[in-house]
Amino acid sequence: MATWVTHFRIAEALMKAGVPVSKVDFLVGNIGPDCGIAHEEGSPSPFQRISKSVTHFKNGQGIQPELFREQYALKDVELTSSAGSYYWGYYCHLITDVEWIKLTKSKQEEPVHQAVKGTPEYNQLVKRDWYWLDFKYLKLHGNHVFWTDVQHIQQYPEYLPFFPEGQTFKQIQNIIHFYCNTEVPIEYEPVYMKEAEVDNFVLETVDKLRDMMEFDKRKEP
Repeated sequence: MATWVTHFRIAEALMKAGVPVSKVDFLVGNIGPDCGIAHEEGSPSPFQRISKSVTHFKNGQGIQPELFREQYALKDVELTSSAGSYYWGYYCHLITDVEWIKLTKSKQEEPVHQAVKGTPEYNQLVKRDWYWLDFKYLKLHGNHVFWTDVQHIQQYPEYLPFFPEGQTFKQIQNIIHFYCNTEVPIEYEPVYMKEAEVDNFVLETVDKLRDMMEFDKRKEP
């Protein structure tokens, strides 16, 4: 699945392109499917681990964004409303994850991946690159929405029935803590994912999402 900063970058780019949404709600929706886990194993908590089959609308064929779109009737929601912006953000997240899975599967065919694929360290090595690029991006972009908006969220309601009250906000806090408190090496050269590849992924996914959202508008009576 794509990183949180990748989702925030896509949300920010869509808003800059003129998608008329409630900003914070759209941002939260764009990390909404990843709010299925919000506490450490074994700790007392009102929150719960929720299967990705629920949060990501997965079936035997993988993530199914259209199941979410149909179940929550996105064509009928007001995009500029808080709930509507959240729902569309959630949908954008699911589409983004589908596209990210395509990218990572193609990357696995590269020799550098083949050399370590199947080893216990593979996922850790690959994700180290992903998240290092996140931290680099945030360091270089002090006006990114993570800094200007996300880290200042003080509370958030639930718009989906499978999240216990407060779970989304708890995960927002987890994400803020992760990016604000994790130390990463300054000098590092990613091996399994390059900066330009993430940049291109963001641009291409934004274009795809813009086309889908514009198409949805044209269908309205």
